[in-house]
Amino acid sequence: MIHFQAPRRFISLILIPAIAFITLTVNGCQQKPASPPEKITIAYATIFNPTLVHIALMKNYFKEEGLDATPQSHAFGKPALQAVIEGKADIATVGDTPIVFAVLGGKKINILTGIQTSNKNEAIVARQDRGIAKPSDLKGKKIGVTLGTTGHFFADSFLLAHGIDRKQVKIIDLKPDEMAAALATGKVDAVSTWHPIVTQLKKELGHNGIIFFGESLYTETFCVVASQEYVKKNPAVIKKVLRALVKAEAFVQQHPEESRRLVAEFLKTDKGILDEIWDIFTFRVTLDQALLVNLEDQTRWTIKHQLAPRRDMPNYLDFIYLDGLLAVKPEAVRIIR
Repeated sequence: MIHFQAPRRFISLILIPAIAFITLTVNGCQQKPASPPEKITIAYATIFNPTLVHIALMKNYFKEEGLDATPQSHAFGKPALQAVIEGKADIATVGDTPIVFAVLGGKKINILTGIQTSNKNEAIVARQDRGIAKPSDLKGKKIGVTLGTTGHFFADSFLLAHGIDRKQVKIIDLKPDEMAAALATGKVDAVSTWHPIVTQLKKELGHNGIIFFGESLYTETFCVVASQEYVKKNPAVIKKVLRALVKAEAFVQQHPEESRRLVAEFLKTDKGILDEIWDIFTFRVTLDQALLVNLEDQTRWTIKHQLAPRRDMPNYLDFIYLDGLLAVKPEAVRIIR
């Protein structure tokens, strides 16, 4: 019997392409097509508090986490939160006071994380030519505030600390961008507001201006908030948002100068103002007990002065979403529960 042995080179020419074809076919069957980025609309305030969100947008951290983020700008946090309440945005950046008013107004929202704190962001700016040289001189004066905001709570806290009953002043509701003109024309004698408006008013008033801070009275917390319905339906998206913010937090800590440049570019503002006041802010992704205490303190203030429909203390743990941050950065959750 004659045995035929095929040349090795001939066998290789047949087997190698066959193996390659089988490998590619198997891998092709195993690999799933990449999912399209998940769309999310972020209502952010065009002030310095939500710097971590600004950085996450500028550095494409949301995109890295598989999110197609559409930024939606608002002058301050209260209208940003309102966009979420009205279903015009998915998440918002907002200070603690509007959150309290929303909860007491029956809105179903969740705090996802805090992103900034400061005890020197709010201040009262006054005209000295209106006879204001010290805090007690505010008695009988007209004070402009943006109702339902951190500036509102700070004004009441400051007046109380200096023995002035809120009935002994005239409170005038002003939008932040109306304050400079109101001071200049004499519509008000002083305003209670936040940076960068405080810095801008200081420069405009010059030697005629005087600023009162209250570092021991109030520490604000700026937060990221979503509707409870959105959080329930999109827990994976929430984790992606938080991971992007944690990346931004690390960048800000490691590159403060570059962070200020990026934020100034994003907000189209003077970087010199950021350089001047940067150190008053702490930018950190966290949920801590201080936030809970702050919300409860402001609720007591709101109830006392009958500023909202609800007259009892909510359980704010029902309005703080812990699972997201516990999954992404568990050491940042320091709330007693």
